[in-house]
Amino acid sequence: MTHGFRESEDGLHYAEHISWPMRLFVAVIGLAMFLIPVPFLQHGHWGLPWWQLLLLAVCITLPVLLGTFFLCLAGGRCLRLHFDKRQRCLVRHGRLPLPPRAIPYADIEPPSVLERSSEDGPYYVLRLRVQGERAMHLSSFGLQTEAQVWCQRIADELQHR
Repeated sequence: MTHGFRESEDGLHYAEHISWPMRLFVAVIGLAMFLIPVPFLQHGHWGLPWWQLLLLAVCITLPVLLGTFFLCLAGGRCLRLHFDKRQRCLVRHGRLPLPPRAIPYADIEPPSVLERSSEDGPYYVLRLRVQGERAMHLSSFGLQTEAQVWCQRIADELQHR
């Protein structure tokens, strides 16, 4: 199942996935960013004019911040959703290191299927919106029928009262 959805006794589950080779690639880029300031640290000294010291500070700070960002991406969590049948809520484990959030089914709008285009042809994405928040675009399906099936499963789960 490459689309990230699965069904279990306690409800529907959705989980995004980043492969280990991709995480390793991003981590290597992040670590390499920490090497950029090395020549600036070696050649910089306090005797430089103020504008060169300012430029030096920027050339040291920005790559370190960007490297930290890439390392956070490489080690970060992926979006996980659990449509909990018992509690009648969507438990959202976000990408940030925050505790999971429970969203009542009443706050979730019915899902829809969006068609997107690419060089390889059309693909289909599930759109799920929580009131007052930006819409989530979940998974990508090669077939519209498969996307419609999961859209209907989610809609059925949200409507069971």
